Order: sequence, then structure tokens, then C-alpha cells
Amino acid sequence: MTHRPALLRTLAATALLAAGAAKADRPLVSETADVIGAGDCQVEAWAGRARQSGSASVRDGTVFTSCGVAGVHQFGVALSQERADGQRNSGATLFGKTTVRMPDKGQTGFGVAYTLGFDKASGQGLRRESAAVLGVLTQPLPGDVLLHANLGWAHSRAAGQSTTNWSLGVERVDDFSWAADVYGDDRSRPWVSAGAGWALLEKLSFNASYALQFERKKVRQISVGVKMQF
Repeated sequence: MTHRPALLRTLAATALLAAGAAKADRPLVSETADVIGAGDCQVEAWAGRARQSGSASVRDGTVFTSCGVAGVHQFGVALSQERADGQRNSGATLFGKTTVRMPDKGQTGFGVAYTLGFDKASGQGLRRESAAVLGVLTQPLPGDVLLHANLGWAHSRAAGQSTTNWSLGVERVDDFSWAADVYGDDRSRPWVSAGAGWALLEKLSFNASYALQFERKKVRQISVGVKMQF
């Protein structure tokens, strides 16, 4: 079993929501029903810090790249690292998403996202840690706002348990975009998050987000990221 500080275990379990460590479309947390165009790719990188009251901070960083395939799929891989209490944990996540119907022309979009995660704790080898599948709905709203609803299942090998994950999120994407989410699972209290993004160049943007979990000892998380399309 992987031995992690308590906060690292909490964050790792929560990361199984939606696409796990591989999560595009920051600062949104909820997964979206659309995919990027066939042959298009993007690279995202973000770093964050989380702290639970009375505990040491956890610092993490992720690099995620993905490409569109055949106009209905998006596949990618994420590499991540976490540090807490003098321990370092690395991970890799294989990500996929398939759109059943794109959320364009005002119609509701449907899709499914799926991940397979691998973990490497200090002094240990790489091992399969998690699997997740998520049903996704996206509904266009007036004012170029999108509503996203997620419901799915995830399993953690280290914890030896499965969870039901859910999320509701809203976003508006423009040169200045914003997003807000409430999300969680059936084993812990929910999170809320809010964030904003700025498009400085045609294919380059920056983002920042803040999240709070309503456990008895609250967990606070801040992160900043950058995204490049090509």
C-alpha cells in the first residue's frame, strides 16, 4: 500500500473526480461534453498548493497534453508530482473522452470521460492506482454560458474502495473567462471552486482558481496554470 500523509490521500481521492489528474479546461473543474478538433492538440501546465487546518501544505504540479481524434474523441496523458511532509509522490494518468453529441447550436451535449491512473511513491516503483469513468452533460445557456453536470464512478487501489463522484459547473469562455463548480463524492463533504482565465495571445492563455472543501477541518487549495494550443 502507498503510504501518504492524510491530506495527500484526501486530495488524491478527490482528484478521481472527472478526469482525475488529467483535467483540461481549467479553471473549470467539471468535465465538458465537447472535444477539441481532429488533429488539434493542447498542452496545459499548472501548479497548486493545498492546506488543511492544522496540517502541513501539499504542493503539486501537473503537465497534461491531449489531442483530438476523428472529431469525437480526445486522448491525452498527464504527469504529476506532489510534495508533503518531506515525501514526494509522482503519477501518470491516461485520459480519454468521447462525445456522443456536441453541445452546439443550443443543443444539449453528451459524452463520457475515462481515466487510468498510475502512482509512484518515494522509494517505490510505478503501480496502477486508479480507474474512473464519468458521464458528462453540457447544456448551453443564454449569454454564452455553459452548464455542465457530471456523474461517475472511480476506484482507488491504495484505498481499496470505490466512490460515486458528481459535479455541477458553469462557465463562460471568452478573452476573459470565468468558471464556478460544486463537486464531491459519496464519502466526503463537497468542494466549491471559482476561477478565471485570460487569453493573452491567440493560442496562449493563463488561469487561476481557488477551491474550498467543507470538512470539519477545511481544506483550501489555490492553483495557477497556463494553456497552449497547437
